[in-house]
Amino acid sequence: MEKNSIKQSESRLKELEKKKAALNEKIKLERNKLNVKKRKERTKRLIEKGAVLESLQGSNAEQLAPDQTLNWIKQNIASEREKELENKLKATQDELKFFKRTAKQWTLTNDDGSTISATEFIHQRWFSKNDQAPRN
Repeated sequence: MEKNSIKQSESRLKELEKKKAALNEKIKLERNKLNVKKRKERTKRLIEKGAVLESLQGSNAEQLAPDQTLNWIKQNIASEREKELENKLKATQDELKFFKRTAKQWTLTNDDGSTISATEFIHQRWFSKNDQAPRN
């Protein structure tokens, strides 16, 4: 009776081993399918980004080798950002010049009845808060 029980256990073990091998194969196939999907998505994303970059490069895109693309980005994209910041700085400077020019015409009356230009008032307040001597 024990020999029969051992043979049954060995038979069940072999069957479970076969099922395990089949499951491992299914897992391997699913993992491969997932990796293929991920690669396809990445490839599509890279192609789309490359197309965007080529559209930015304009008519010279076909002449530029892939290793020249980084230099193109540094020269063009970075310089565009610098130009944008320079334009914002110039606009702010222009606004400040306009304010300074027009504020000279504004007069403020102090509590004691004396008058002062708006720019002088601002300078006095600024330098008193920052403990600096006013510049001429």
